[in-house]
Amino acid sequence: LPPNWKYESSTEAVVSTQSTGEHKRHPREVSSKRKVSVIRKNTVGARKSRDPRFDDLSGQFDETCFQASYGFLGDMRSSEKAELQAELKKCKDPRKRDQLVKLINKINTSEKAQQIKAERHQMKVESRKEALASAKQGKNPYFKKKSELRRTELKMKFEKLKKEGGVDKYLAKRRKRNLQKDKKTL
Repeated sequence: LPPNWKYESSTEAVVSTQSTGEHKRHPREVSSKRKVSVIRKNTVGARKSRDPRFDDLSGQFDETCFQASYGFLGDMRSSEKAELQAELKKCKDPRKRDQLVKLINKINTSEKAQQIKAERHQMKVESRKEALASAKQGKNPYFKKKSELRRTELKMKFEKLKKEGGVDKYLAKRRKRNLQKDKKTL
């Protein structure tokens, strides 16, 4: 053994008698009560992932181009919905039935949302066409404001509800929702 090493009697382990610090009374080991320094990862040369939604390299998002490219997804979703409904008819396990019902409802709500979005887009396109047509005739083009578009959308919604006969039901729901809002504010 080197001259600064010796056997400790209780454990028979080899321990250094030389202190590690400058002063001879410093402990042989580093204290465990000291805070550990923050470990930093080496980021040099690491690949940085990028999100195409927020990256300029991916270009600008075009809704019409997206719909043209990925329109088949709606068809796939409706076929999946039909399969889920067929599976629901066969299923007898209540937990599985609940899951299937939730999935079908999710697909239904997403289809409704897509339909509403398409109607809004169509309305905007039509109002824009009208404004451009008036500009071609030599008149001042009038582009509708968001509030006017919203009003026309509400008119279309009420006309649709009148055809289906659900105006009273819709108004009752809306009244109930407004009452709940009033109760929360009071």
